[in-house]
Amino acid sequence: MCLTKLTCNHRSRLVGKLKNLSVILENLSQENSDKKKVLSDEEVCEIEQAEKTDYNKTRKILDSVMKKGEAACYEFLRIIYMTRKRTLDPDLHYWIRNNKPDLSYMSLVLDTQGSVSPSKIKKSKNKKSKMSRKKKLRTYIPEVKADISPSDLLKTRQNILLVGKPGIGKTALAHEMLKLWAQRDNDVLDYMFYFDMRETSDIRKDTSLEDLLFSVFSEPDEGKEEVLQDIKQNSDNVTLIFDGVPDPSSSVVKRLVEKDLLPDAKVIVTCRQDDEEEFAFEDHLRVEVKGFSELTIKTYLSAMLGEEQKVMSNVELLTLCHVPMYALMVAVCFSSETPEDSPQPCTITEIYINIVRFCLQMNSNNISKRNLNCFINNKSKEILSLAEAAFHATEGKTVNLTERPCEDGCVLCFLKALFIEVAHTETKATYAFLHYTMQEFFAALWLLKNPEKIKEVFSNDFHPINICSPNSN
Repeated sequence: MCLTKLTCNHRSRLVGKLKNLSVILENLSQENSDKKKVLSDEEVCEIEQAEKTDYNKTRKILDSVMKKGEAACYEFLRIIYMTRKRTLDPDLHYWIRNNKPDLSYMSLVLDTQGSVSPSKIKKSKNKKSKMSRKKKLRTYIPEVKADISPSDLLKTRQNILLVGKPGIGKTALAHEMLKLWAQRDNDVLDYMFYFDMRETSDIRKDTSLEDLLFSVFSEPDEGKEEVLQDIKQNSDNVTLIFDGVPDPSSSVVKRLVEKDLLPDAKVIVTCRQDDEEEFAFEDHLRVEVKGFSELTIKTYLSAMLGEEQKVMSNVELLTLCHVPMYALMVAVCFSSETPEDSPQPCTITEIYINIVRFCLQMNSNNISKRNLNCFINNKSKEILSLAEAAFHATEGKTVNLTERPCEDGCVLCFLKALFIEVAHTETKATYAFLHYTMQEFFAALWLLKNPEKIKEVFSNDFHPINICSPNSN
């Protein structure tokens, strides 16, 4: 059902059930991730001054929003869902939960100022070392800078390098750009190709452009040759997103990134800061994805939990939540059914330990919590073999495990299989962790079990995030 019709059908119900209208109006007059407002400041002022009662103000708000169309109705539903404890009668909480809008993308802090020099990093670290722990932790939450939106990035003709640590929102940003591209009103024929390189990181070195564009992903129902020719001749109408490229080992990917193929195409690459030197192609726009601001953290937790105070008042948890993936983990921990006075995890280490224990329990025919410790002890050999594989993969800066580290199906639940075509009639299986941060957790686990390796690791260019994170144990 379209959102305009949905809002219209429930208009009479909403008129009597909305409260704290100033909160709703304030949010409707704020710029969204696409730098657009639902209501202008003038429209808000007119509603507040012309309408004397909340009943009439609510009617006017609903009428104004519905006249703006689908996007405005989406934003309105999103706002009342996120602020439902303050703005919506409890009787309608079930309704907004059933009709809540997609919250897959929340505003990220994006920095286009370029990379920071080593001297500035050293100066910043020295300054932080003199701070109290509470103040030091808060410095990890990024401050909102001059806004650049996903829409702005989509419109620019520059090549783009999106950099940031794992879980910080690079993929979410790339997906938002892809969604905005698909939803445009555009009469010009153009192309966008999205490659999740973690799923296709073993593209054969001899893969051709045609195979990469059509065989690996999708092939036109007809006229493949004409489409390919149009792409080659009008490459300025092509956008290529390579998401999560640790190393462009495939010659066709390397040639596309270096503009030997499709020279006028717009290329967007996401990678970690440690790998960005591999992709410093000319005239690119470097965008550092810094995660959630404090305001976005509050908004996100309100949307996920209905309230955010327990997290916002805990500086350790608040700091963790600037990384969107960790914000999700914290929200899940707080939304789980646990005794009211039970302690909540406050570090990434504690959160991952809970995740690992939960996954092992779920994949062992729901063994009881009372027997879980004994079960884990019995699986220690298999778990450590997985941890060792994770360590060597991280050391080699790869997400691919070419062999299964063990045969235990319960322990292997942390991996996903990727089947790669190596010939027309042959495939081989490789394995990857569900997310790179999970790989780093297991790598750190193996390192802690082999302390003689720690000095060697820190003397080399190998820094697992979960060891170095300020919030880790």
